[in-house]
Amino acid sequence: MGVPEGPLVKEPKDNQAEALADASWEAELGRLEMIGPERVRIWRDEFRRIHAELDGETEHADVRPARAFPISGAADLVSFLDHDDKEVLLLQNPGGLDPESRRTLEEEIGRAYFVPKITYVYDIEDSHGAARWEVETDRGYRVFDVRDREDVRVLGGVRVLLQDADGNRFEIEDLTLLDTHSRRLIDGEI
Repeated sequence: MGVPEGPLVKEPKDNQAEALADASWEAELGRLEMIGPERVRIWRDEFRRIHAELDGETEHADVRPARAFPISGAADLVSFLDHDDKEVLLLQNPGGLDPESRRTLEEEIGRAYFVPKITYVYDIEDSHGAARWEVETDRGYRVFDVRDREDVRVLGGVRVLLQDADGNRFEIEDLTLLDTHSRRLIDGEI
């Protein structure tokens, strides 16, 4: 879940729904304590499940770390979610963890946020209501389907994030660095 993006100081709202959302946001923020890295130890057990221990006392077993702001990177926060996707721990400044904990967390985050970078687009064609992308990535040749234009997001005017029909993610770091052929194909999709 994580802390909502944006400033901690909220502007007054006219809309009742927005006021209720703000109250919920404030309640959630009050429930969560941002924990410093010196208070947390992270490891994997023999079944490869992640554990997070707080102050050497409270242990959260089989948790899933998630960046609080995975797209924008607005804050250096990692949320730990239980099997019901409920946030049990909010870690501030994960770079300050002890070396073993940091290594374990980085491996898990890297696996969760594995995103091949598209370097060339061979073709994009309509295929049964989806767009079939044929691309070259930094991880090799890929063909995948994008069901909806909403699954192609442009950030900052040059960065593109895509999600295929199977939930895999791909990224174009900078549209302006792609060749003319690739850009022309992509322009028809964004």
